[in-house]
Amino acid sequence: MTDIDESVIKSMDLFPEQIKDSFEKSSVLSLPEDYRNIKNIVACGMGGSRFPHYIIKELFKEEITVPYLINDDYNIPGFVDENTLVILSSYSGTTEEVLTAGQKAYEKKAKIIGISDGGELKVFLEKINAPGYFFDPVYNPSGQPRIGFGYLIGGIAGLLLNLKVLNYSQNGIVEAINNIHGKEIEKEAEIMAKKIFNKYPYYIVSEFLTGVGNSIANQTNETAKSISSFRIIPELNHHLMEGLKNPKESVKNSLFIFFFSKLFSTSIQKRFLITKEVVEKNGIETLWYELKGQNKVEQAFELMIFGNYLTMHLSKLYGENPATVPFVDYFKKKLKEI
Repeated sequence: MTDIDESVIKSMDLFPEQIKDSFEKSSVLSLPEDYRNIKNIVACGMGGSRFPHYIIKELFKEEITVPYLINDDYNIPGFVDENTLVILSSYSGTTEEVLTAGQKAYEKKAKIIGISDGGELKVFLEKINAPGYFFDPVYNPSGQPRIGFGYLIGGIAGLLLNLKVLNYSQNGIVEAINNIHGKEIEKEAEIMAKKIFNKYPYYIVSEFLTGVGNSIANQTNETAKSISSFRIIPELNHHLMEGLKNPKESVKNSLFIFFFSKLFSTSIQKRFLITKEVVEKNGIETLWYELKGQNKVEQAFELMIFGNYLTMHLSKLYGENPATVPFVDYFKKKLKEI
């Protein structure tokens, strides 16, 4: 076990402030009027700058009024044209895949906007005379994107409201942020971290929490330096339940964590209960965590904070430093050398 870097703890505690700050500023950002005539959205991002789009896309699946595709490589879809809004998301502003996709989107005359704290992305946007929301990450002293992803969550939601493609109450989002009680959530997350320690966790989610499951799996990898996976109900019911037998050693170390909500549709609630039963029939341990928020936005924010603290405490148990990503840094260095 090791002590956690103070900057990481501060960033976790300030997560609601990250969302609030970026949401307030992006929702009033001055944007070209023709950006409100878009027919579809393509969001380009990787890692901690990608999963915030997944969270927003699934959380507001019924309220976002145009097709919304997440693009996570160097290429862009063939349908991109002057009616497409391409959102270039890169916390650092240096993400190679995002910058490459941005150039391709520009060549196809797409409407382009960026979300970042600056870097090469800001230079690119200024060069092509495209707008951007550039946050000042004062509430993320750790400097790590997946710990400061609240800036992306608030920034994306604010931009979508600004562009009038998200039909959700602005006050509702603000109230949900204000209703977060981080320290109470941290206590439960710390308890679960001890149960997950030395296990292969499968985070089970559904509907409006799907993107948050992705974020927790990502943070488990980078923050705790631990293998993990996230799976979605009902999709997993069509294949994964037959894959719980072998190999025996892997199954023995698996642990299924069910993130359950009474706001899920009735069919999904039934599936959670039966899936848990099937997993246990295969001799695999399960954990059950029920979200407490009053609405889906509150519950999504609640689970994001839970995932932050869960993976932070898991890193402590493994004796890992959550503030560094040595192999990601090594990979990027080698990539530049080739």
